[in-house]
Amino acid sequence: MSAHQKSTYAQGHHPCVTAAHALRSAEVEGAFVLPHLSPKSCILDVGCGPGSISASFAKYVPEGTVTGIDLTEEVLSQARSYLSKLSPTPPNVTFELGNIVDGLKYPSDTFDVVFTSQVLIHIPEPVKAMREMKRVCKPGGFIACRESDLPFHWHPYLPGLQLWDKYLYNLTIVKTDRQHPMSAPHELGHRAGCLLPAWAREAGCDPEKMVKGAATTVYATMEERRRFSEGLSGRIENAGMGGKFRGLGASEEEVGAMVRDLKAWAEEVDGWFGILQVQVICWV
Repeated sequence: MSAHQKSTYAQGHHPCVTAAHALRSAEVEGAFVLPHLSPKSCILDVGCGPGSISASFAKYVPEGTVTGIDLTEEVLSQARSYLSKLSPTPPNVTFELGNIVDGLKYPSDTFDVVFTSQVLIHIPEPVKAMREMKRVCKPGGFIACRESDLPFHWHPYLPGLQLWDKYLYNLTIVKTDRQHPMSAPHELGHRAGCLLPAWAREAGCDPEKMVKGAATTVYATMEERRRFSEGLSGRIENAGMGGKFRGLGASEEEVGAMVRDLKAWAEEVDGWFGILQVQVICWV
């Protein structure tokens, strides 16, 4: 992997960012996986973040294991802290450093399930990552991936929300050496969801053994809107994303408009947010 393609997470791991991630669960983000688990399944959660999905998988595999991997000790320490506060603390969950693109330390055919959610969009070489996921998955097991298919859908689509979308896309877009023929260059990082099956096929997964599906994420109640808005505005004001947006060309007025309109949207009685989540299971 070339130096300019170093794996990273552009939004960082400040608690303002990971607090939203810690609301994710196996029951929602991994719901399409649960029917296929057995009590003895060994699961690898790639890009586990603060660990909430990994931890919630644990009760479905009481005789198995859940291993969460991520790029930095910063976020893994948050995952271990999250785990330690659960009562009872799941005894079958561990968190370890791992970079799926550089190659994992695990032998081939180690895990029954290799899962990832909202990760491939941030990886410079998603097909290479999926090949490694396939390598460590046992024959008869499966790879399960879930990715957002942007753009976001907001109502009302206030000017500051339009700016948020613009600069977030520019911040998170993945640059690759070879653009996928289905995608215009500027779209590749945005349309990760719809490209999942194609990436999986290129990684060596059999299209006849794929189960393709989708779900939606919606924030519509006042509580949901306020929580979502507070998380995004917190990223701008406290987690360094305002500075990153300025580095991409945003003016002070534009950064201020993002924060203002995120908060205004949360108070809109008709406020609504939605995004498509594409899901694929690839049996190995």
